Amino acid sequence: MSIFKRAFLYVTRKRGKTILLSAILLIMATFVLTGISIWKASEAAQLNLRQRLGGRFNIHVDWENSPYVVKEIIKDNEFDEATGKTSNSFLLYSTVQLTPEDIAAINSVPGVKYSGARYGSLVRFDNLSLFPGTVSAAQELQHRTKVFGVCCTETDDLFTTGTLTLTEGQHITSEDRSVAIISGDLAERNELHIGDYITTHIYNPEDDDFTGEEMRVQIIGLFTPNVTEQPGETVTIFDKIQNCIFVDLQTAIKVNDDKINYGFSAVDVTIDDPQNMEQAVSAVKNLPVIDWNAFTIEPDNEVYEKAAAPLAALNELVVILLAVIIVVSAVILALILTLWTKTRIHEIGVFLSMGIRKSAIIGQHLTEVLLIAVFAFGLSHFTGNVAAGQIGNHLLEQRVQAEQEDNSSFAAAVEADADIPIQKTLPTENGIQVSVGLDSLAMIYLIGFVIIIVVVSISSITVMRLKPREILSQMR
Repeated sequence: MSIFKRAFLYVTRKRGKTILLSAILLIMATFVLTGISIWKASEAAQLNLRQRLGGRFNIHVDWENSPYVVKEIIKDNEFDEATGKTSNSFLLYSTVQLTPEDIAAINSVPGVKYSGARYGSLVRFDNLSLFPGTVSAAQELQHRTKVFGVCCTETDDLFTTGTLTLTEGQHITSEDRSVAIISGDLAERNELHIGDYITTHIYNPEDDDFTGEEMRVQIIGLFTPNVTEQPGETVTIFDKIQNCIFVDLQTAIKVNDDKINYGFSAVDVTIDDPQNMEQAVSAVKNLPVIDWNAFTIEPDNEVYEKAAAPLAALNELVVILLAVIIVVSAVILALILTLWTKTRIHEIGVFLSMGIRKSAIIGQHLTEVLLIAVFAFGLSHFTGNVAAGQIGNHLLEQRVQAEQEDNSSFAAAVEADADIPIQKTLPTENGIQVSVGLDSLAMIYLIGFVIIIVVVSISSITVMRLKPREILSQMR
């Protein structure tokens, strides 16, 4: 009679033991499968989060060490009547700046998602009705608002973070000239539409005001702010987000009659995967078009790290629990099978007296457990699905609550550093999609079979190391 047939007959005849062992293996497999599924779901959630957020680093002028930084005294020993003190006014700038061509080179680096930079200034628009701020500004600033010169609005932080959304028209690109994007609210207030022009004047240094040659820019897009100032928040007319205007870089430089700046002093770079920060930074540093004597790089993964902290903690916890579950399951199974093997001494003695080898007897015991395991592991697919979803989200909820206080502090810090309101909500995962896939089921079969083979071999040692005469003497 073959090993498989003897094993099948034993399993079907010993229904009590079969049902008990099936229940034990089902419970063990459910716990292990739950751990594997939560671990895989956590890994997938972290990958999705990395892809959605990306990593960030900032390239900016090294103001302390760059040989190209110039410090000019504008006013020497200026007397302030209010304080009665004299002071000096300085102009600090770098003669080497980041150009649109440099940004294009950065964007071509593998792993870089996009780059964004701004040239900001206050520009006067006499014929434009601006929204009033919550506090009054100086008289000379009443008709001024912030104008941001950019290479591309689509990659600007305010648009990529969801603070602003382009609702009509098109984004500004590096090829555009004399174009603008304004808020839909400002356009409605002034009865402006896509294709219309807004007018200002070029800055006149002699008047210290925008009284030079007339300059017109065409509206090519309208944006809607998703974040505005809170009630009671102090906001001047030029800080109000509805009044902000985006133009191409060349227009921003021309309207300010800027003889010093021709590019950007800083660029924010977003990469696909925060885990590849070192590789991306190294690749950018190898770009020959950028003079690294003038610039430095500062990585900034804080947003991703804050958002990913609950998932990372969950992943670490699940790995530890999974290891404990596997070890405990193996120990329990070894104890049970060892006890059962000792109760089968009579059967083993009979087989030995019939000339059946010890290896064949061990093979039969192994086949018996494997037959039961195939059924139990298959059933664990359904029980594991139920348990994994509930346990996974409960564990994540505990981790998210532990991180909320830190996230709130971080959001407050972001707000304090911002020029205008930005989207401060950290995209923390509030739930993960946990399900038992075929790969997880295959893994439980692999892990389970390895454990069973090891456990059955160990549990059989105490009996199989005895000689046939010793076994027969224990049967009397």
